[in-house]
Amino acid sequence: MAGFERYLRFLARGRFAAVHLRTPAAVPAVPGDLPLIFVANHTNWWDGFLACLVGRELGTTFHVLMESRHLARYRFFLRVGALPMDRTSAPRAYADLERAREVLVPGTGLWIFPQGARRPAGQSLVGLETGAAHLALEAGSPVRLCPVGFRYAHLGEHLPEAFAWVGEPWVVRAGGADRKALTGEIGVRMTTVLDELDAVLRAEDLAPFRPLVRGSLSLNKQLDRLRHRLGWLDGPFEERNG
Repeated sequence: MAGFERYLRFLARGRFAAVHLRTPAAVPAVPGDLPLIFVANHTNWWDGFLACLVGRELGTTFHVLMESRHLARYRFFLRVGALPMDRTSAPRAYADLERAREVLVPGTGLWIFPQGARRPAGQSLVGLETGAAHLALEAGSPVRLCPVGFRYAHLGEHLPEAFAWVGEPWVVRAGGADRKALTGEIGVRMTTVLDELDAVLRAEDLAPFRPLVRGSLSLNKQLDRLRHRLGWLDGPFEERNG
């Protein structure tokens, strides 16, 4: 797993100007006293890989539900935390959820994309699947649900930047709600997280974030850094294009 994380960081450094992470101010690190189910939007090929980096950064053991037909083609992912999810029939899906329930122990971070498949970034979160709610309510002990938003944008650099916005986790106990009601709450909280993230990106405000991965500087900034080192430019070196 450590080797896979290093590979992902290497991959991200070459593809992004930076990967940014925001966690709640009141919760600098997601607590590990209960199992965690992260619920995130799914718009991009990178989402599962960023989920791994975020989960590792937060100190959780990484697991992610991955569609069985894709996992059958890339079985290596079974060794780095992927769990199969067969959506071709309700009985198979239920059986896979029951197996996934076994990993829900304190310190675990199980990632679920309730949209079920990749969707356009602007599409509203409607018709969410109930798997996350089912697991939370059938876990046998309290769990924390935590909404996460992923976005990808160009903010003046030559490469895009990736953003992960971790929302406030909340505790769910068996019998506290039914699956439909809890899925509705999950959708509301995911929407809130994405609205907050989108507002920050519209303002191009990076203050709430900390760097998760530092990528490549834009070409002009690489030249500026060289000029500073040679003494050809005065003043402090500014890493970002302004």
